[in-house]
Amino acid sequence: MAVEDEQRQLDQVRIHLEQEFSDRVPADVVARHFADIVGRYEGVPVRTFLPVLVRRQTKELLASNE
Repeated sequence: MAVEDEQRQLDQVRIHLEQEFSDRVPADVVARHFADIVGRYEGVPVRTFLPVLVRRQTKELLASNE
């Protein structure tokens, strides 16, 4: 996957999560958790499923903090 495609997909996932949790979690908190989780995977060689993995982990984290 091209870097631009990956970033576009990650941006879409972040926006979707901000919308999904908008009634419970401020967007900046969602973005911060999202960025932290993306950062955990910096430098990993296989990034094909990164957007799916990051979405799942961020969603679980946000749901557990409600």
